[in-house]
Amino acid sequence: MTLRTLLTAAVLTSSLAQAQTTIFNIPALPPRSGAPATPTAPAPTTPAPTPTTPAAPGISTLPMRNPVLSAAHSANLNGPGSLRVGQATTWTFTLTNQGEQPINLQHGACDVRFEVLDAAGKIVRANPTDTVCTMQLVITDVAPGETMDVQAIRWDGRDSAGKALPAGEYTIRAVFSGAGVRIMAEEFPVTIEN
Repeated sequence: MTLRTLLTAAVLTSSLAQAQTTIFNIPALPPRSGAPATPTAPAPTTPAPTPTTPAAPGISTLPMRNPVLSAAHSANLNGPGSLRVGQATTWTFTLTNQGEQPINLQHGACDVRFEVLDAAGKIVRANPTDTVCTMQLVITDVAPGETMDVQAIRWDGRDSAGKALPAGEYTIRAVFSGAGVRIMAEEFPVTIEN
């Protein structure tokens, strides 16, 4: 697909999207890369952890297939350090260009994914694997020395099954996985209050 076709699709999609829900409410599909013309058997996959058996410490549910961005950079989440269960809270994934060349990313609207860990390091809110997202092209250009917002994420203090988590200390891990690269944000501590 050419850039002109993608931009045309993005403009048409954005006009239709105004009458629909926001991208925060629409989960993301994994990107398609050269899909075969005839159906093939799906590759075996490791199942995502279920809400009743959270992943063990050190295991991540985030997409890690793309190579790490080679340009000098840092990535962070910016947002509140606490929330109350049921109140959807937003954090912004930011990218700082620490190199001497611009960083140019053409990516999807849902390429920032996240998971939440409890104080013991177990994943209590996994990155969803069966999700759908809008087909929207986002262009993120970060000049040397500049910091830009890439995307926002939302979480309401609930686990993967939608159950309220108890008050306490948690950690949000987020990754940008799009445009053929992976960018990990610094882990972000957050407190769930009563």
